Amino acid sequence: MTNTSFDLVDIMRTLQARKKFITTMTIVAIALGGIFLLIRHTKYKGESAFFVNNPLYGDRNTLFRALDTRYVDYFGGDDDVDKIMGFASSDTVRDRIIRDCQFGNIYKKDINDPKGHAELMNIFDRNFTIKRTENKDVIVTYIAYDPVTAANVANTAVTVLEEIYRQYYTTMKMNIYKSIDDEVKQLDGTINTLTDSLANMRDRYGIYALMNPDRKGIINAEVKGGGKGYGKAIEQIQNIESIKDQLVIDRAHYISALNEFIATTNSSMQFLKLITRALPPINPTGPGIVLVLVVAALLGMLFSSVYILMLTYLRKLNAVER
Repeated sequence: MTNTSFDLVDIMRTLQARKKFITTMTIVAIALGGIFLLIRHTKYKGESAFFVNNPLYGDRNTLFRALDTRYVDYFGGDDDVDKIMGFASSDTVRDRIIRDCQFGNIYKKDINDPKGHAELMNIFDRNFTIKRTENKDVIVTYIAYDPVTAANVANTAVTVLEEIYRQYYTTMKMNIYKSIDDEVKQLDGTINTLTDSLANMRDRYGIYALMNPDRKGIINAEVKGGGKGYGKAIEQIQNIESIKDQLVIDRAHYISALNEFIATTNSSMQFLKLITRALPPINPTGPGIVLVLVVAALLGMLFSSVYILMLTYLRKLNAVER
């Protein structure tokens, strides 16, 4: 049986003999690459970058601290960045972005139709990316056929993320605010009732002196009046005054807490700090003309060379006597 050899020398001779064919195929590949560049849809990428602020700086204990001077970092930690990444992948944020950016008009889909809405969500997922860097900043990008749309979606994504992230903390604070406010309203009713009771008893027995022993710094030894039940009235007035004064003090503390909680929900406190705002890009994204043509030429040269070598080797095998 004859062994068929096809070494490096044979390969080089074969390629040299068919160099005209390889050159022709390379030129054809370059032409196809040029046609691809002409018919492809140009895409643009909008990019925004931001830092996550530490939400503890908007906390009541930080804004109105009196004794504790614990240091709080201005920048959010990894846990805060994780929350942003979680919000970005949620349906709530994605739906809000496609509605605010009017995806229905841009991509000619009915956003109110379930099928159209699902298609718009898929389009958003394919073109939207969010990633963190080693510097703890977060980069948001969106790719679209229109540069203005690409920049608008990237900026809108940052705005929506800031609002949703802020709302996460603001909602909890407002729940606490409502709980305390309801308690203040109940105290108002109780204090008004006690005030009416005290006023009636004072008018009935003619006792107008301040007698509450809980009121510090008040000393009033002279209490005028008399009659049946006068002594019991004094004791009752003191008891009611002590309760009312404590409720008034509690109410003042609650109102102070309400003011503190409402201050922490002020919109001037930023939870995300935008450091790079997306502008409509000038240059399209993706490989450039030179890179596409070079890759096409290399692919044409590679495949034509492999084709010639395989064809030559098969011919040698068929020529061998079996």
